[in-house]
Amino acid sequence: MPFSNGGIDAMSLKCTRCGFIAALVIVFANLAFGQNEGKLTLHYLPTTGLSIVIQHDIHQKYGFAYPETYELSLPAGSAKLSAYERYSISSPWIPLPAKGDTDSFNGAEVVRFDYADNMAYVSASFPSNSDSLYIRIVDESGNPVTPGFQGISKYYDNRQGVVTVSADDWSDWVVQPGWFTTLLHLFRSHGLYVTVGVITGSSSASTWQALQSEVDSGYIEVASHSRTHPATPYADPQGEIGGSADDILNSVTLPPPFRSGQREYVYTWIAPYGNYDNMVDSLLGTYSYLDARLYANLDTTSPREYVYGASALTGWDAARGHFKPFLPSVELGAPSWGGGDTSLVSLDSLFDFIVSEGGVYHLMWHPQVIFSDIGKRYLHGHLDYISGRRNIWYANLGVVYLYHFLQEANATPVDAIAERGSMPVGYDLYQNYPNPFNPSTVITYRMSDAGHVTLKVFDVLGREVVTLVDQIQKPGTYEVRFDGSRLPTGLYFCRLDAGNYFAVRKLLLLK
Repeated sequence: MPFSNGGIDAMSLKCTRCGFIAALVIVFANLAFGQNEGKLTLHYLPTTGLSIVIQHDIHQKYGFAYPETYELSLPAGSAKLSAYERYSISSPWIPLPAKGDTDSFNGAEVVRFDYADNMAYVSASFPSNSDSLYIRIVDESGNPVTPGFQGISKYYDNRQGVVTVSADDWSDWVVQPGWFTTLLHLFRSHGLYVTVGVITGSSSASTWQALQSEVDSGYIEVASHSRTHPATPYADPQGEIGGSADDILNSVTLPPPFRSGQREYVYTWIAPYGNYDNMVDSLLGTYSYLDARLYANLDTTSPREYVYGASALTGWDAARGHFKPFLPSVELGAPSWGGGDTSLVSLDSLFDFIVSEGGVYHLMWHPQVIFSDIGKRYLHGHLDYISGRRNIWYANLGVVYLYHFLQEANATPVDAIAERGSMPVGYDLYQNYPNPFNPSTVITYRMSDAGHVTLKVFDVLGREVVTLVDQIQKPGTYEVRFDGSRLPTGLYFCRLDAGNYFAVRKLLLLK
């Protein structure tokens, strides 16, 4: 009876207590932060269209409410086509608005047909209540057109480059003088998206209200800049990293694409002082951050070395469960501690170079540095220069990495699975949500056949904590709530047995 995910013999878990623990360690070396591949499966049938199915675990963990752009090849000579989407085989098709090469748009669910190159660029997102996305292309008579799946565009709508902006130090002492809000209005007026790093422990109720107003005005991503802006090592790493994310989720109502259904997401960690160590590195994935923005070169004691002025998106770190940290391309202004740029020629030239390389132009700033420059030519001139370009994707930093997460994944080619059914079949034990949790979490599993099911939770010593399910069940998807309010902080393991299927997931209770 093979282990469904980890590739070990399930019988190895049915030995002594020590053997049980040892096997679990092996399992979670494979499961905790798996390789960033195989996260999508695709197939095509004329009756159902192109079906794209995302793994349930990662869908729940990150939402994916921002559209990915799917590149579909078209038969030669195609013209007057239309595209549709839906989220189940029983729901009606929804038309996707068609955009042209001269239209300006970002983050919309649309289709752009390039008839000269026989291509369709379909930008669509996953809904909160389904792991499936169906895309259908028809001719002017309504007849289905068979597309060829070419992959996911490097950037949204197959743009040439990216512009993203981040800013540090949202807190009482910066917000109350009006520096931050004035500057955000300036960037928003240029159509530039800003990822705002919030020091959550230094933000009063009025400062949170001001942030909500900025979020509601659009173009803003709320990122964590820790609770107290400490230098490494942190005295309370869980509070600084996980607690700050909780502060944001409890204090601000986040908009799409940082919301999917009732779940909200904090994707970006902005490191205080740019400092970064192994403890921070290991906890970011635990608390479901996707990306970490640093500030300057790391010293030799850091986990890795990064080059200031980065413009290429970093790769997924499977061991840590997040993308490798990313640095700004340049800082606006002239901070007293050094660095920064106030030369319009220099800034514009750097932007031109990064775009010519197909990179990400990541502009960052501190409000206490550039507020006094609000009337200077370099600031307004550079924002004018980089904004409003049709070949540029404008987005928040967390959204860029959310898109990159699936774009980098290894989706199976359509031709290889063209005759499959419309949905994956089998059994699945999904990762609980939330994880880490306090005091309760939801465990979801799926069955393709009726049968006897047991769902149990064990502690790290292999002792059974509770039996959540022990009964015969019909095929379907089930959710079970696990309450850990009477248990101590620590690592637990959830085990599902259903027929010949066996799986284990790690649960982390943090109080």
